Amino acid sequence: MADNLAGRPVEAAQSLTAALEEIERLDGSAPSRDRLELRCNTLITLALTDFMLSGMESAAARFAEAEIVIAQLGDPGLQARLDYQRASIYGRVGDLASAWDGLEGAVQRLDAFTPREQCSVHLSRGMLAFELSRPQQALESFAEAARLAHALGGVEQEFMARHNEGYAAYLLGDIPRSLAGMAAAELLSADVYRAPARLDRARVMLEAGLVREAADALQAGIADLPDEGHDQIRAEFDLELARAERLAGHLDRAAVAAASAIETYRRLGATAWVAKATLVALLVDLDRQRRTTRTGDPEGAETTVARAAAALADQLVEVAGELGDSELSDGARVVAAQALLLAGDAPAANTRLLSLERISSASLSDELDAAAVTATTLVATGDVGPARRILGRAARRLAAGQEGSASLDLRTARAVHGVRLAELDLDLAVPRGSGAVLEVLERWRSATDRLPSLGRPDDEQLASLTEQLRSVRGLMRRELDPEQLRELEVDASQLERLIRDRDWALSRRGTARPVPVRVREARAHLAAIDRDLVWFFRHRGRICGVGVIAGRAVLRDLMPASRATELAQRVRVDLRAAATHHLGPLSGAVWSSLRSSAAELDAGLLQPWRSSRGLVLVTCPEISGLPWALLASMRGRPLTMAVSVTSFARRGLGAVGGDGDVATTDRAAATTVHVSVGPAVPRASAEARAIARTWGSSSQIAEPSSRRELVGALARPGIVHVAAHGTHQVESPLFSSLVLHDGPVFAHELQPTGVRADHVVLSACEVGLETGRPGHESLGLALSLLSLGARSAVAAVAPVPDDVAAATMARHHELLAAGVPSDEALARAVAEIDDVAAAFLNLGGQYRP
Repeated sequence: MADNLAGRPVEAAQSLTAALEEIERLDGSAPSRDRLELRCNTLITLALTDFMLSGMESAAARFAEAEIVIAQLGDPGLQARLDYQRASIYGRVGDLASAWDGLEGAVQRLDAFTPREQCSVHLSRGMLAFELSRPQQALESFAEAARLAHALGGVEQEFMARHNEGYAAYLLGDIPRSLAGMAAAELLSADVYRAPARLDRARVMLEAGLVREAADALQAGIADLPDEGHDQIRAEFDLELARAERLAGHLDRAAVAAASAIETYRRLGATAWVAKATLVALLVDLDRQRRTTRTGDPEGAETTVARAAAALADQLVEVAGELGDSELSDGARVVAAQALLLAGDAPAANTRLLSLERISSASLSDELDAAAVTATTLVATGDVGPARRILGRAARRLAAGQEGSASLDLRTARAVHGVRLAELDLDLAVPRGSGAVLEVLERWRSATDRLPSLGRPDDEQLASLTEQLRSVRGLMRRELDPEQLRELEVDASQLERLIRDRDWALSRRGTARPVPVRVREARAHLAAIDRDLVWFFRHRGRICGVGVIAGRAVLRDLMPASRATELAQRVRVDLRAAATHHLGPLSGAVWSSLRSSAAELDAGLLQPWRSSRGLVLVTCPEISGLPWALLASMRGRPLTMAVSVTSFARRGLGAVGGDGDVATTDRAAATTVHVSVGPAVPRASAEARAIARTWGSSSQIAEPSSRRELVGALARPGIVHVAAHGTHQVESPLFSSLVLHDGPVFAHELQPTGVRADHVVLSACEVGLETGRPGHESLGLALSLLSLGARSAVAAVAPVPDDVAAATMARHHELLAAGVPSDEALARAVAEIDDVAAAFLNLGGQYRP
């Protein structure tokens, strides 16, 4: 057996033949049954050796001899061992159906195998289930193999089982379980070659929409490969990296990675892989062409490149046919269709799609990509109605694909796969007018706000990792030498990675959905509370907007997106500078620049609406995070920054909360006020006392404040005020935090309990900032509060001096206590105190005590 495993079948045959002869010589010197069992096991092992040396016919002859012995003994256990060996041989020759039958027979009689052999049986069954496209059965087998391996202390087998269990979960669309299994395997101290496992994990991360994280993992994997050999796996890493960089919009990097993969595969003579890498390279070229300005010339450079890409894709269809690879063939036809669409030849593109054998739906991303190409082709051929139906189904499919996770990080990330579909849907809506645009924007924006509440239980592993990170962050705030600080930064980065791994792996528990609110109901709510709404969006290089002004929907083309982006960035930089009280001679120049940029934005974005009522704004990435109260049209005017029109209305109608369905009357009855005070904020105590005086006996100050007190207060209805330092983590927004006396409270820590607070006021600097992600989703501390159930929040998008923040917050609470709605209370407080207080925004919805 050892010779067989080591690939020495000749030596194995000699040993096993000698063993058979020795068994025959035993004759009556050993009990008959023992001798027959030994002979049978030897024949079963020899069958594999004969197969390796002479083929299936020789192996079958050995199996026939063994079955005669089994019949004599009437031993089902020996039959199970024979079935397993025969299944392994059938698998090698490609007779997968027979192999499966044999393995199923072995699984029915596992007691015939030792525990370690049982583990091997389940591993074999799982791998065969992969080959047969039976992921559920693969999942079951790998899970049992992992259990057995863990009990036996077989670390290498456990690594294989847990990793493959994760990959089977990925094939079933269960991303949290997939990432959990792969992360568990990665933590095992197994002496195994890890590159293939890391490649698989990066693929799953890419499917999950974690594009930057997947690219980082792939680059790290490439860097860890030895310089010599491993060309095949290196090319696979390059190919996945090309896909990741393309999805992230980094087309130059994607092109380099694809070219590297193509070159390596050609050197290896891997024809099918050359074709797959070439398809990715073609998609990158087509994306580049889409970015260029259309000349309208049918014989222009864009058309020439597109037709060349289509011709090459057609050649790859032929290559796939020769290889018998239907998946590659279909992929090449889809790329050819995209190229022909870009060249303006819609009928030819439609022909390519009609000849598809199938459109793969093994993954959400593949399914949505196919929907995008099909819908685009239908539009180009004039079948707009069917195209719109495809887009509607795709939006629902994307939302369904986000439901299973309990991680805000994962739920928002996956929206990247809907970007092309959302753009096409918007293209179709604009000619149909304001109502259609509003419906389409609502369809694709903030799927997380419409999903069931997270309902995630406490997780001991996550809690332990978070406590470790809290401790490291505490040490980093001390005065340390640069070397110590660098070591702590490495520790913090490692802990954050482990926390995100665990966070992604947690599945949602069943909880109620938020009460659905339709766009027409949202418009009625705006009228009832005397508010207008403007929703900004980018379309064909312009910032456009759809407004609901005095109950009437209006669509406007406003200004160039490039100019709006430039002005918005100037305002952000100038406001940060203006918040410093020691500008000296620069003060006039800074404020002049700030007001000039704000005036141009006001003229381009707000004045065209001619609205004088309180306003609800939904922004796009180009103009997010602005101090809107500095724009002349908004001075002293109620303003709420919302995620979508139905999100705003849902909060006003009492249809949002940690448990998914909280009645307005229940929440309004709870007017308690909790104030948490953090360390090292000079005016925090005075700010807290002023708020307590305003609210009287209904208020409670927690000083010194603990994390547990704040998390508990946020989980209850009422008002929560936090006077503490805060940070927004641009790269990892769920590690944005508020610093209390026992350490920072991270945004991700609020997920298990959810948030039921009606109004959360954060006087910390910058925690109103957000990190935009592809697919119109964003993350940040304040946005996490809203996504987890808060009705409304007040937070700043830039630093605000402590004295200005304290005065503004005190006045905001005075007006709130007098019955003024939160958006109006903040607007009046900002107008009365200081212009830099315009960094504070009312977010989510309108709150009135």
